[in-house]
Amino acid sequence: MMKRWIAFAAAATFLSCSPSTPGSSEHKEAPKGEAPSAAQAPAAAAPAPAGAAANIDKAKVGDLIKRYYTSSGQIPEDVEMSVTDIKPSEVTGLSEGTLRLSRGAQSQEVPFLISADGRWFLRADPVDLTIDPVQQVLSKIKLGDDNPSRGAKNSPVTIVEYSDFQCPFCARAEEIVAGEVLKAYGDKVTFVYKQFPLTSIHPWAEPASLIGLCVYKVGGNAAYWKYHETVFKSQKDVPAEDPAAKLLAFAKDAGADQAKVKDCFEKGETKALVDATLAEAEEVGVNSTPTFFINGKRLSGAQSLDAFKAIIDPELAKGGKS
Repeated sequence: MMKRWIAFAAAATFLSCSPSTPGSSEHKEAPKGEAPSAAQAPAAAAPAPAGAAANIDKAKVGDLIKRYYTSSGQIPEDVEMSVTDIKPSEVTGLSEGTLRLSRGAQSQEVPFLISADGRWFLRADPVDLTIDPVQQVLSKIKLGDDNPSRGAKNSPVTIVEYSDFQCPFCARAEEIVAGEVLKAYGDKVTFVYKQFPLTSIHPWAEPASLIGLCVYKVGGNAAYWKYHETVFKSQKDVPAEDPAAKLLAFAKDAGADQAKVKDCFEKGETKALVDATLAEAEEVGVNSTPTFFINGKRLSGAQSLDAFKAIIDPELAKGGKS
């Protein structure tokens, strides 16, 4: 899965956790005036017909992109950059490429668009305006019994959250969702929780997710939500080294058979589901936690009840359930 920690990717906000740029603080709001969507650099190749990607010098383009972003202070000097491929784009007059960035063990591949003469570099992905973004998201999110849920099964509104057990903003979001949103709407909403551990910055988030899904598998939905609540309330008590022992104790306290949960965890029985969820999250553009989709409409960060109401109420009104 793409590790979104370079300045090219969507930045973290004060309301969410996001893998940080190397050398920067973990939770930092993107500065105003962040890198422009199109960076001007000297021509890297002679003018060429639209889509003639073969005429663009990949090495020179990579050097020029790095010069722009390092000179403007937007990425550290020691981040290595290289253009791995350039090919014709579906966008008339432009080519598309992949920029690989790496620093130590961290790496990321970033798609970009570039003019045929190699002069204009554009970070933004092209948007096909003929596609309904909500329907596109809904087609990619898998709903079923694999993930723990709350509320009625066939409610008019479904809230899907991608979250990280170690993220402090996810803990705040848990208070808002469980303590305010679900209490306000009751059976009018279905809440589905999906595991999105940010392994590059949160060392015990993945084992917490794996063990949590084992609790769900062994002990059922009720045991899972007890475990879920305990982990978020006890974030500061989970050690970075050997967190499994503490997490398994939470599983026992939740009413699940600890020996069976441990066996499930050690055999990696829930790893495939977490990996599939990470891939799914990438498909729908999740790059920070918590991220919610309310009937396919995105809401990012630990938002207030009013922010949820602004999306939920119109959705209920559509079905005459307000």
